[in-house]
Amino acid sequence: MKLHYSFQTPDKLYLVMDFINGGELFFHLQSERKFSNDRARFYTAEIVLGLEHLHANGIIYRDLKPENLLLDSAGHIKMTDFGLSKEGLTTDERTNTFCGTPEYLAPEVLEGKEYNKAVDWWSLGTLIFEMLTGLPPFYDEDVQKMYNKKMTAQLVIPDYVDSKAKDIMRKFLDRNPLTRLQEPVEIKSHPYFKEIDWEKLYKRDIAPPYIPTVSSKDSVKMIDRNFTNMDVKGKLNQRKHSLVISLKGSLL
Repeated sequence: MKLHYSFQTPDKLYLVMDFINGGELFFHLQSERKFSNDRARFYTAEIVLGLEHLHANGIIYRDLKPENLLLDSAGHIKMTDFGLSKEGLTTDERTNTFCGTPEYLAPEVLEGKEYNKAVDWWSLGTLIFEMLTGLPPFYDEDVQKMYNKKMTAQLVIPDYVDSKAKDIMRKFLDRNPLTRLQEPVEIKSHPYFKEIDWEKLYKRDIAPPYIPTVSSKDSVKMIDRNFTNMDVKGKLNQRKHSLVISLKGSLL
């Protein structure tokens, strides 16, 4: 996602970003319960390219989840919401801030240890599991129980999941960050991605398996009504000759 402008009022900060109208991945996953293996693999591969780019620029994402992944009108993934990201980690530097979303936190974060980019690959393993089964691994409505399962329980993957998908999930969901699958070269060469042409994918030359049903690039059909129903008021600030937009709620 590209940030075009930012401005603030006395009580709000506003970020003006690309208008992406294919809907949150969360929205589509909630509607369909789970994705086909081909569809999940396509999204995973595009996210791999995104994480590879971030890590190469010294950025740990730290909040990979369906709510932060959007589809554009053509069906490609857009990663957004970098509020928890950490920049400036150009080598194997580590950080120790406890942050993220409970279902997607890596074990080393829960343990309060210093961690590096490997936490993003754990989150990706969690996301693949969720896309293919409908729920994250170790999920429990009781957050503390979920944390305990994440630290100690055996990873159980349903039999109907593709064997190559099972293998890459196990390698991403390795509790030991030192042995976790995390190097882009190794990830891209994994059998799960055998059918992916990475150069074509990078150039967006591979047709997405699903295209959002939007009438135009301006359509809001796929955007949650909780956002589109927000009360928007505009008024002209005569002194600054600028339009100040006031929203009831926050806009990200």
